[in-house]
Amino acid sequence: MLDQDASPAGTADRGQEPSLYEAAEVYDAIVAPGPCEAFYREEARRAGGPVLELACGTGRLTLPLARDGHEVVGLDASPAMLAAARRKAKGQGLRLSFVEGDMAGFDLGRRFGLVILSCNSLAHLTRTADLRACLRTVRRHLAPGGRLAFDVALPDPGLLQDGVTRRLDLGPNPASAVEAEETAWYDPMRQIRVARWRVGPPGGPRQDFAPLVLRQFFPREIPLLLELEGLGLEARYGDFARNPLEPWSLNQICVARAA
Repeated sequence: MLDQDASPAGTADRGQEPSLYEAAEVYDAIVAPGPCEAFYREEARRAGGPVLELACGTGRLTLPLARDGHEVVGLDASPAMLAAARRKAKGQGLRLSFVEGDMAGFDLGRRFGLVILSCNSLAHLTRTADLRACLRTVRRHLAPGGRLAFDVALPDPGLLQDGVTRRLDLGPNPASAVEAEETAWYDPMRQIRVARWRVGPPGGPRQDFAPLVLRQFFPREIPLLLELEGLGLEARYGDFARNPLEPWSLNQICVARAA
């Protein structure tokens, strides 16, 4: 597990490309409702206490959890994403709290029965110090018996190469029809994958976005990272239907609690 002190490879020349997380409408078009929603709603039902979602974005999970009757707080670093989430909540008549903040260091002054980090959001913490700070902060915000539920991608060796271009399968999204193409590079020394996305309607013009810089989590390091910050891995699955993690799984879905 290497420390991430230097700037990630491939991020120096970002130009004026907008961040995907500053384009809430494009983000919603890309991120379709999926099986993760049912998984996290079930985890919230089991927890029974208030729920904190980190990197909540435009409310993809926060709003359904609020509709289920949970007390929910959503935290995100992007004002644009939070503004979209608040508009949605108001339009649906939902009462919940949204907070602008850094998931690597925040203090809400309260504890939660469940903390959620979905959609590979933990991978944005490419520096080990930031990752550990996030897990430490999560533990401090867990109520007795509380849990952290998160998902990260299972690294695909076929994609951990330089200059790999592929069309992304975004799945069916009733909100809109868009296509995305990704070109990516991989830094094996830092376990960082840098991906540039081009997004647009089928047959239409494409918009380039600033690179997504994502840490790759290999299976054996996750229990160690959790243990370093006083958390224990309680369960890990290979999909949101809670099937076992296999070498061909796309994701690692994890549930942890205070050790």
